[in-house]
Amino acid sequence: MADSTADINPDDNNAHLVYIPAGIFAIICPVLMGLRVWARLRGGKMGADDWTAIAALIFTLLTSGFLVASCRHGMGRHWVTIKGHDRFETLKYFFMAQVTYKVSINLSKCCILLLYLRLFHIVRWLRWSCWALLACIAIYCTASVAASIFQCHPVMRAFDKSIPGTCIDMAKLWFANAGFSIATDVIILLLPMPLVWRLKVPVAQKVALMAVFAVGIFVVVTSCLRVTTLDVFAKSPDNTYNIANVMWTIVEPNVAVVCACLPILRPFVVKLFPSLRSKGYTNTYGAPGGGTGKSRATTGSQSRGGRDWVELGGVKSQGVHLATIQRPSSNTGSEESILAGNKAPKDAAPGIQKTVEYSIQYSKE
Repeated sequence: MADSTADINPDDNNAHLVYIPAGIFAIICPVLMGLRVWARLRGGKMGADDWTAIAALIFTLLTSGFLVASCRHGMGRHWVTIKGHDRFETLKYFFMAQVTYKVSINLSKCCILLLYLRLFHIVRWLRWSCWALLACIAIYCTASVAASIFQCHPVMRAFDKSIPGTCIDMAKLWFANAGFSIATDVIILLLPMPLVWRLKVPVAQKVALMAVFAVGIFVVVTSCLRVTTLDVFAKSPDNTYNIANVMWTIVEPNVAVVCACLPILRPFVVKLFPSLRSKGYTNTYGAPGGGTGKSRATTGSQSRGGRDWVELGGVKSQGVHLATIQRPSSNTGSEESILAGNKAPKDAAPGIQKTVEYSIQYSKE
């Protein structure tokens, strides 16, 4: 930290770089998470991916809160203008944010992988890939959190530089963390694409479904933007003032939470805009035998074999397949979509429905 007061304006303050994104995402993320929970409960029940998403949101909000508290004590101002106990408090809250940031960003990755495990539960190679990635992320998260907590010896030297001791090179840790984060984000982003592309549905529906899984590209972009600020923050003699990196530390995990929620929010969009409801192409993924088509007539109150219907990116499915979740239905006689919102209105007149179903076989070529 620089202690020279030459050419320093004591009124300079970059805290708005933290306050603005923290305030915006403090509204957006909880709202989207609430809508995600609503969509899940409307279609069935909460799963491991949903609880992981909620945990990611909690740690993300803690990260934002710690950095806002750090700004209240001096983060955003020149180091030489921060006096006495405020220096201790500034670095203490920043230290705590480093820990919660690593937990939140890795929980968001786990959330997406757990969603894949629900959707692609009969594709063996993808299941093994998801479990391997989950293990790697869990191990790395534990190691990076431990490295952040014990970055200095004694630990308190991390936020009280008057205490004698030693610290690791934090710049190397930050770059290593960024590299792991970007690499795993890209792998998670690309993992389901081959399966989606080989679906025997119209190209427009393939693109729509791929777009559902590709929202994670925004996390990759924010991670890359954060990397460009790491070197400046690590080497700056006045890094309580040059806090572009701190801003991206708020933006990145919040964007990850947003991207984890977006694929589940199709019912809300369809409820607002019914014209977006998908039509046709009921797709079964991985069923034995070749692709078949069949029709059946059912009464308006008849249960569909005790299973909920799910829709991703305009591709509607039932059973054990690419874009659906097989589980006992909580509402007998319902056709509900986790992502599409296909529940019939309560005042609909009972009658005969003719449902045309198409089974699409996924095969290795």
